[in-house]
Amino acid sequence: MLYAVKGNKQLKIDEAEKETYLKLGYDIAQVSGNELKTVETSPSKTVSWKDYQAVVTENADLKEQLAAAGSGTPEVLKSLQEQVDTLTKENKALKEANKKLKDATKE
Repeated sequence: MLYAVKGNKQLKIDEAEKETYLKLGYDIAQVSGNELKTVETSPSKTVSWKDYQAVVTENADLKEQLAAAGSGTPEVLKSLQEQVDTLTKENKALKEANKKLKDATKE
C-alpha cells in the first residue's frame, strides 16, 4: 500500500494514482515496520533561497579547508611516504643497536 504525503496529510493511494499525486506535490511513501518511508519525492518541491545559500556557503568553506589541508595531493602523499621510509630505516637501525646491546649483556 502506498501513501501520498504532503505536510500532515497522509492519503492511501494505489500504484495508478502515484504519478498524479507526485504532480500535485505529494511525496510517495510506503509502510516499513511501524513508520512511513519516503520512496519517491515530489519533483515540484523547492528549496528556499536561504537554505540554498547556506549550503553553497558551507560547500565553499569545506572546499577551502580541503585545499588548505592538502589532503590527498600527490605532493603530500610523496612527503608522507618519505617520512615513512625515514622512520622505517631509523626503526631498523634501532633494532640492530638493541640486538647488539642485548648480545653484549649476555656475554
